[in-house]
Amino acid sequence: QAFLQHLLPAELPFFFLTAASSMQLVCRGVGRALPAQAFMLRMEHMRCSPALCAYLPVRLRTDLEGRAAACASEQSSSYCDSSPSDSEPSAGKLEETWRVAFKASGCREFQQRLEAADEESCVVLANTLRGHICDAVKSPHANFVVQKCIEVLRPVAFQFIIDELMGDSLGCMAEHRFGCRVVMRLLELSLPHQVRQVVGDLMPSISKLARHRYGNYVVQSMISNSATEQRRHILKTLRQEIALMCQDHYGSSVVRTVLKSGDDFDRAPLAIAVLKSQGLVTQLVHTHNGQAILKLVIDLTAIPERRSLLKDVVVTLGVSESKSARILGRRVGLNASGQLFPAAMCGGA
Repeated sequence: QAFLQHLLPAELPFFFLTAASSMQLVCRGVGRALPAQAFMLRMEHMRCSPALCAYLPVRLRTDLEGRAAACASEQSSSYCDSSPSDSEPSAGKLEETWRVAFKASGCREFQQRLEAADEESCVVLANTLRGHICDAVKSPHANFVVQKCIEVLRPVAFQFIIDELMGDSLGCMAEHRFGCRVVMRLLELSLPHQVRQVVGDLMPSISKLARHRYGNYVVQSMISNSATEQRRHILKTLRQEIALMCQDHYGSSVVRTVLKSGDDFDRAPLAIAVLKSQGLVTQLVHTHNGQAILKLVIDLTAIPERRSLLKDVVVTLGVSESKSARILGRRVGLNASGQLFPAAMCGGA
């Protein structure tokens, strides 16, 4: 009714025509009442967001802008008048606040409060999760709250999260569907000594993590964010078990990441390890992941190692009928008859 009062007589036919069209579609069952719902939603948005009603007459648009400004003023005043207990839980509510993070709607509210609060209030809110970090990390909802705590707090302030995850829990969390996300955030946003602490605790299980559905992402993050000594130790483990890694679906992802995005000091030794592993090249030729690794190895190897690779590929592709294998053969310098191009032997595959 308030909307209709501001319409000029010439605008009323257009309004009723639009409303009647929507109601006709609803009555016919078309779209399951979505046209009418969309119409009413647009009306509500026009009241709250004047930017959506730029096409309306100036008289009506001016009134809507005034209403929106009044609504914003009321919300601002109510926010300013709120007591400190609204943003900072009192001592009596601390034990119950953490439970909100485990609910679908509560976790979003918790994250919004962390984003809006100052540093001191963020620390108070995050501390409500003390003693419940392991459960929160495994929760489909609360894990986002833990990640948000890591993002908004100073590294020193979220040290308690690392402390509660250290030990056997950290390895389990690295393999967990939701826990791997939290471990990756810790590796990305922690201080160097904290990263060294996390990586050191996970180091004994590198081989297992690299071949795990979720753990392989943690290993890739460890390689990207760990210190030089620890990264070299991780790559050494990968080289020692290169055959196992390349033949595993998830382990091959870790190998490809190092060969593709690592520095030359890391990539070249890993490529040589692939070539020196007995029988590995002939096995990789027949798999999609293996061929992706071989393509990267070809671009990284020197001429002597490339000649050895070409010999293995020639022997394997001589009996292979795989289309992808023949494509790989052309990549390393084989023509249609299975013979080497001269440029391939010289390093120009």
